[in-house]
Amino acid sequence: MFSRFSRSLNGGLATAAIAVAALTGCTTSGSSNDNQESLDLGSFIDVASLDPAQSDVGHYMPFLQPAYDTLIRLDDQGELVPMLATSWDFVDEARTIMELKLRDNVKFSDGTPLTADAVVSSLERFKASNGPRSTALASVDTATAVDDTTVQLHLRAPDPALAHNLALVAGMITNPAAADTDLASVPAGTGPYVLDTNATRRGDVYVFTRNENYYDTEAFPFDSISIRVLTDPTARLNAVKTEQVDAVYGAPSQLSEAQASGLTIVSTPGDWQGLFLIDRDGVTTTALGDVRVRQAINYAIDGDAILQSVAFDQGTPTTQVFYPGTPAFDPKLDDKYPYDPDKAKELLTEAGYANGFTLRMPSSDAFLPEVYPIIQQQLADVGITVEYDPQTPAAGLAPYLSGQYSSFFFSWGASQNWLDASLLLSESGAWNPYHVADPQIADLMSKIAAATGGEQDALYKELSAYVVDQAWFNPFYVVSNLMFVGPDVTVTPQPQQIVPSIYNYRPAE
Repeated sequence: MFSRFSRSLNGGLATAAIAVAALTGCTTSGSSNDNQESLDLGSFIDVASLDPAQSDVGHYMPFLQPAYDTLIRLDDQGELVPMLATSWDFVDEARTIMELKLRDNVKFSDGTPLTADAVVSSLERFKASNGPRSTALASVDTATAVDDTTVQLHLRAPDPALAHNLALVAGMITNPAAADTDLASVPAGTGPYVLDTNATRRGDVYVFTRNENYYDTEAFPFDSISIRVLTDPTARLNAVKTEQVDAVYGAPSQLSEAQASGLTIVSTPGDWQGLFLIDRDGVTTTALGDVRVRQAINYAIDGDAILQSVAFDQGTPTTQVFYPGTPAFDPKLDDKYPYDPDKAKELLTEAGYANGFTLRMPSSDAFLPEVYPIIQQQLADVGITVEYDPQTPAAGLAPYLSGQYSSFFFSWGASQNWLDASLLLSESGAWNPYHVADPQIADLMSKIAAATGGEQDALYKELSAYVVDQAWFNPFYVVSNLMFVGPDVTVTPQPQQIVPSIYNYRPAE
């Protein structure tokens, strides 16, 4: 084998280096056995679809993980470990053929055996779905079942994020027999649980009970998992305080109350929050086609002040779109754009916009509404007029991905460098909706795909520096992810993931 991406079941799982924190609210299930336990979680969002091909990562993952195992799993240190695939290797020197060996004796929830043909069918369906993450398999030209337990993926070009993507929704294998059913409402996978359709109320609570056909009954200690939709921050905090749920995603403004209530606070670096300046060719907003204007916006926004006032100083300032601690992240870049309105005005004047211009952006009450007037005021201070178009939660990601707006405020859960670069920077990236093609970015990404080790790390840093210099974005800070939890369960935080995986919870001793 030419690649060192292989992981063997015999190697075991890495020991968690992050401290395990106590969580609350473990309750009994509806079973006749009083000792059987349920894990009850509160969710920041509702889920539109339980079909991995039509879903996304982040807050959506806990809705999918009970019903769907992935080919590869991200452990609680962010390392790739076996799940449905016991090993994976690139078997050619060019790293364009990945071979996966499947676990024996795995069954779908209806008892149908998992085979290589089923994996191929699921991957092909996912790729053709045109869902939020369908580009995760864009590099895969063909998928082939070599035998019942071996799958080969033939790539158009090297893809450093492929294994990582197979640990997310792209690697969640759906039962081919259920392909024509309503997978949006009733999942059909190989996961440790199945959806209890009688107890589930869409938009309110999703209940999962044990999958009798699961291959490892000892892997998950809870007999059921329930996920309650609690979009209101106050309702989420009250639910965990009163032990209606075991853990919830917390708002920084609630930190003091959560601590005073005796809840355990689990904090990990999370999303970067800031402006996406996506019309870099000036198609809709001519001014944004000038790099000096985009740089001016970076100087005009006081990210440190927003971090303190909105996120209650729960995070760290940044200028970068790549996750801290990854190869692409360079701490020196975070000094690139100090708050300097005078410098912003100078750049706007040089670019021919001394009298300013107008930016239209979407806004949403469901997503940090207190940030919008701050952005509006700080840009107005340098002569840029911001006009907002309010959006409803039902609009989903459409206002951001349709190209309707040349810029917007958003929160990005950075993770694997190549995955982030592919989505945010490449010409075909879903989060580059104007499909801006930058020759230097394309060249660097081509070199990154062909490189390994230290050479690849250096190229990633060069890419990050270029993107920061070109001001394709205006990140304010990396916010801390907060989980508010109590005494009845324990959880290990998940690096580079906004909420922990279901695999990270255990009953408290």
